[in-house]
Amino acid sequence: MARKLERRQPSRKITQKILIACEGSKTEPVYFKSIRNELRLPTLEIIILPHQSKTDPGNIIERLIEERQQMKNEKRWTTNDTAWAVFDGDEHIEISRNNWQKAINRANSQKIKLAITNPCFELWYLIHFQDHLSQINREKLIQLLNKYIPEYEKSISLYPKPLQSLTETAIQRAEKIAKQIEREQLYEYSNPCCSDLPKLVSSLLGLKDSSSQQ
Repeated sequence: MARKLERRQPSRKITQKILIACEGSKTEPVYFKSIRNELRLPTLEIIILPHQSKTDPGNIIERLIEERQQMKNEKRWTTNDTAWAVFDGDEHIEISRNNWQKAINRANSQKIKLAITNPCFELWYLIHFQDHLSQINREKLIQLLNKYIPEYEKSISLYPKPLQSLTETAIQRAEKIAKQIEREQLYEYSNPCCSDLPKLVSSLLGLKDSSSQQ
């Protein structure tokens, strides 16, 4: 009996992996998972680590280091791959500036990239719709965001709609905030900031990162 020939499915060749660990259990993971679902790029693998109860920046960074080492041990990590820690600044800086700086130093020494928002990730959402260059607390931020996204909740997906078409504008506005921080010689992670979050989003979307061109 003639053997039936089966068509071999082309294997997916991953050329880059982006490993992400988030402080939040809803907002940030939902956003990055929505981008991943929308993109479905054959050569880019976006790995969002499942949320755990420990949300301290130091714990998030250590978890990334452990996961990356595991992938290295399994020969699944290459020089093209990057690991990102995504967390807020406000309360962590207020609780212990010393612990905060230890976490930042640890990340830098281990080449863990940082995407830090202050006061919170919703600032990134807000600047898709308007500029915001002054200090703000979480409550006021949600009030402003509700003007554009009525009855906003942390668990709702905002990508691709309504954020996708506004992403490059948000990146430009985040750059305005970064330039203000530099001009006024403020702390890199002061309120407000979306420090390096545009770089992470740009790398996911394949956009040109304007900050790297300066």
